[in-house]
Amino acid sequence: MRDNPITPTVDYGKNGVQHGHLRLPYSRDESAWGSILIPISVIRNGEGPVALFTGANHGDEYEGPLALTHLAGTLKAEQIAGTVILIPFMNYPAFLAGTRVSPLDQVNLNRAFPGKPDGTPTQKIADYFQRTLLPMADLVLDFHSGGKTLDFLPFAAS
Repeated sequence: MRDNPITPTVDYGKNGVQHGHLRLPYSRDESAWGSILIPISVIRNGEGPVALFTGANHGDEYEGPLALTHLAGTLKAEQIAGTVILIPFMNYPAFLAGTRVSPLDQVNLNRAFPGKPDGTPTQKIADYFQRTLLPMADLVLDFHSGGKTLDFLPFAAS
């Protein structure tokens, strides 16, 4: 299988707090050498479990991104043992547009798994999560909400 073109600007094995991007090359009219830059924060303090927290699987879900952005700005390495990976905006193109699906390819990220490393931008994002991030994690929490069209009572499911 092909390698995924997404490259992180953070080092998953480095101690401390890092804020960077998952860089997905994406040529478009405004930039032939452009990229989709998906924000990522990695907080690491030595060996230990890895927790992956994600938000904005759908671009019109705002509660997760707000909570995870706040956590990324306040969590300190000395407060944890192990690694916390925060991706507040999994589907960053959809989040920027405020749409449920990506405006780049009209694909619903939640339905794109396991993804394709040579597919559409959304399929590449799904593939990177499936083959790179999920295998690293001991715990995964994806913050979903109802988006613009649904109302949900607060709940948690496993």
